[in-house]
Amino acid sequence: MIHSKLMKSLSYKDAMNSAITSTITIFAWRDRNVANKYATYLFDWIESSNFKTEKSFFLSSASVYEDSKTAHYELSINLENNEKLSLERSLGEIFIEKNTIHTNLRISNVYGLGLDYGFIGSLFKSIQSGSRIGIHPNLNTTRDYIHINDVIYAIESLIKIDTREGCINISTGIGTTISQVLDIFGKKGYKFENREEIVLNSKNKAVSILDCTTLSNLIPWSPSTLAITIDKLIPNN
Repeated sequence: MIHSKLMKSLSYKDAMNSAITSTITIFAWRDRNVANKYATYLFDWIESSNFKTEKSFFLSSASVYEDSKTAHYELSINLENNEKLSLERSLGEIFIEKNTIHTNLRISNVYGLGLDYGFIGSLFKSIQSGSRIGIHPNLNTTRDYIHINDVIYAIESLIKIDTREGCINISTGIGTTISQVLDIFGKKGYKFENREEIVLNSKNKAVSILDCTTLSNLIPWSPSTLAITIDKLIPNN
């Protein structure tokens, strides 16, 4: 793990009024709201000589890829023009101009105890509080689920090596349907009878799986499967 003494936290306002030089910078923006809040000043500061970094990473997501029955690899042109992709491109252009190594980490669906977002998160939350869960009407909807510990391991490992990959998928490469997810939890005794069908929108993807070959070629990579991780995380009911 990265030692806390090697990290420093600043507000955006303080950062933009400072001259900062770092070895590693990780951008974890979910969308452009933070940039919109500070108008163009935040990007202007990143572009300026007041911000210098040897290497940067942006925590992007599988959402940049369009629906596809096959696993996406990083050079796929099947991309969805959304917030994450917009941030990828904006940061990428800046760091090309600054001649700085920058990598977009396209992370598949993350889950883990304490994470209450996403489908797996809603299942954990329901187990803990009895809250209702929303189920897609298409139980064949398929996602590539990765445990948070594997994501952390991947990021820490990539920080330590020399790579100039523009984009790297962080995933298991394994597609799991909603039906299969429910079966995994069902074997632990959780049936989730308190459920409701959610309304799908036009942007919902039927299948989202990321090819993790690039990552496997860079670091030792054997992420835990959903079934094995769930068996370790929760007791039999």
